[in-house]
Amino acid sequence: MFSSSIPVTADGFFDRARERAVLRQAAQRLAAGAPGWLCLVGPRKVGKSSLLLEVARALRNEAKAQVHALVLDVQDTAPLSLEVFRDLALRAADAVLSPQAGVSLAQLARDPREWRKGLLATKAFDALPPGSRSFLLELPELELTQRDFVKSCLEVPEALAHATKGWLVVAIDEFQELAALSGPPEKDGLFAVMRATWQRHTRTGYVISGSARQMLTELVTSKASPFFQHFTVVEIGPFTERDAVELLVGLGKDVGGIGRSLAQAAYRAVGGSPFYLQVLGEALASLAGEPDEATRLKLGLQQVLFHRTGRLALYFEREWLRLVGRATTLAATLDALADGPARLTDVAARIKAPSGATLGYLERLGEAVQRTSDGRHELSDATFGLWLKWRRPGGSVVPMRLWGDEGEKACAEHFAGLGFDLVYQSRGSRGAFDLLALRGPVQLAVQVKRKAMPLRFSAREWHRMEAEALRYGWRWVVAAVDEAGGTKVLDPRKARKAKGAVLGDASIIENLLAWADRPPR
Repeated sequence: MFSSSIPVTADGFFDRARERAVLRQAAQRLAAGAPGWLCLVGPRKVGKSSLLLEVARALRNEAKAQVHALVLDVQDTAPLSLEVFRDLALRAADAVLSPQAGVSLAQLARDPREWRKGLLATKAFDALPPGSRSFLLELPELELTQRDFVKSCLEVPEALAHATKGWLVVAIDEFQELAALSGPPEKDGLFAVMRATWQRHTRTGYVISGSARQMLTELVTSKASPFFQHFTVVEIGPFTERDAVELLVGLGKDVGGIGRSLAQAAYRAVGGSPFYLQVLGEALASLAGEPDEATRLKLGLQQVLFHRTGRLALYFEREWLRLVGRATTLAATLDALADGPARLTDVAARIKAPSGATLGYLERLGEAVQRTSDGRHELSDATFGLWLKWRRPGGSVVPMRLWGDEGEKACAEHFAGLGFDLVYQSRGSRGAFDLLALRGPVQLAVQVKRKAMPLRFSAREWHRMEAEALRYGWRWVVAAVDEAGGTKVLDPRKARKAKGAVLGDASIIENLLAWADRPPR
């Protein structure tokens, strides 16, 4: 089933065959006596953590390989401090010795006495050098300020690998966050200490990853960095359309089914980010009762992206706040790029700032902005751009412009021009109305008809609209859209009724705002 709240492993993990092969080959080379270091780079929510955890799980289940693995997320240590290195050493002991202890040593570390009992119960502990044994026994209680604390923690994985005559792959996620630490007192800094320690290790391989692509890439490729030329960079990108479709179809088969055409439309809507696909997939699965795929997609996107409490909307809200803080200039720069790639001078004109200052704003936005091949600037995430357009005044028309039929588009433009926000309505649960138009306390249910006037309704269709409007407490109208896209809003109270109902020119509402503001009868 779909999972968007936690990293995905085992049966829930999908594809990444190439990336998994690269990591597995690194583990095989380590066991063959040729340790190497990998650096995984990719955008946020692209699945780096899930990839690391899945490979660690696979290695753990292959007992004969004797290659252990641990995954440490730097952001799990909050607030970030040198405590992260204690956590690294504890997890190394947990990965290597817990099978012998028969209990999770990481859990025992909460009680120093139980921790020591667990260590002493393992055969490999006796094979450790005396200094390593003494350090591990006291590890849960050691002060961060103790001399050589960081170095001693960094030596633990290698010592454990030697003691068990095995190998250990250490994966550190969000590695770039360590740059914020002051580090030990050595003059070369924390990263230099890590490099000097790691490069002596023969039974431990290292994998680092992070979402700050530019910062992490510079950390391993810059000549000024201690890690220069020590890591092989591995790109982790969004899914291709083929893989995205297979993910949605495969995970959706047990929760109402997601057809290939719906999966393709979902990919075109939100792209190949595994996180976006999982979130939208969950929504589509919950809407399995909708009678057609188009409505299902529209409602799914509205539920997760075009709603103030939607999962993706909340995620983008956090990203927006992280990027701009209180800087209105940065917010304006992002908004200027929401409509697509733009030249520097065009962005400057939009935000009414000098070109030099605008270039500074673009640089401050970091990886949220990228350069196109022709030198223009654009948002790195097109789905983020859709959300930015939607949150503008009158932006509720965006979903209709993108995925609505011609009648819905024309109707949305007309209502948006009058200051209404619009949301889709479910055909499966309600059936009679296509849109709900909102303006302050006014709620208008809208039935859209792309037909020439007069409009004719059967008695059954008319009675259903009346009943459902009464049930939900809505006032309601009919929007007639002609072939040229012209929209007329019709008052149902002026319908001519016989066996059904007919709305002609006499039912046209000339001033919808005044009509909507009058108390309902």
